Amino acid sequence: MRRAALWLLCLSLPVAACAGVMNALEEMTDEESAEGKLIRGANRLRKSWQDLDPSEEHFIGRSVAAEILAMPGYPLAQDEVAQSYLNRVGLALAMTNDRVRQPFLEYRFALLDTDEVNAFACPGGTILVTKGLLKKTASEDELAAVLAHEIAHVSLKHGVQAIQKSNLAQAFTYLAAGTAQATMDPKDLQELTGLFDQSVKDVVQTLITSGYSREAEAEADRLGREFLVGTGYDPEALSRVLARMSEVGGEGGMFATHPSPKERQAGLGSPLAFGGDQAALERRSARYRANLKL
Repeated sequence: MRRAALWLLCLSLPVAACAGVMNALEEMTDEESAEGKLIRGANRLRKSWQDLDPSEEHFIGRSVAAEILAMPGYPLAQDEVAQSYLNRVGLALAMTNDRVRQPFLEYRFALLDTDEVNAFACPGGTILVTKGLLKKTASEDELAAVLAHEIAHVSLKHGVQAIQKSNLAQAFTYLAAGTAQATMDPKDLQELTGLFDQSVKDVVQTLITSGYSREAEAEADRLGREFLVGTGYDPEALSRVLARMSEVGGEGGMFATHPSPKERQAGLGSPLAFGGDQAALERRSARYRANLKL
């Protein structure tokens, strides 16, 4: 009864008042005790309404990525060469730009075995890209443009914002498996865990069917171009990918969740300066042909 009362108290406190109380209670209780787990779980829930720290964002992003990879339409491509190449290009972008927000662990990139034109920037730095989207690229610079756009989404915390709006943070396994187990009977725990699982699925569905806002996409396009310049890639590569998408057209995926390619092109503004090195360009072209055979 004492635990249930404490649980209700934690959830009914105003967020501002709860912060000081909950932080103080964390210091006063043993983290291994039932009360300690309850307080720490409730404090995590309080923090979910504010900014998530990098480890929490990473945890959520992994859950979102796992949900997407478990869907029949988004299997992981069994192509170790392409997967390795994707990560090398992506990590080069992430490590050579000061404005890239570094996650709890390093960025991770994965290729999905589907012809749908799409990509998913999961919170915490897990980025999933489809074969269909990479088929719209014709060079390493254009591949880098696709990845830079997704890294920009992570750096701008667009995924976290979407998660907070849908209350995904309430789905913390820490709260469900730790706090709930310490305070609830099996029936209540099953109902609570089901509620959390559904919250995760709701957000994944939102990312797949709705995508980010037009403003978020334009912001990621502009910042992504800056990342390209910082790593030595041609910033106009993004415009070329968008032009190719516009010419070929398509349905579903990005065509359903993003502004039109022409609209995105118009939003890029003036070209950024780029001093291309022909020898470097040829090396990148050779790498692209050798590692991506889609």
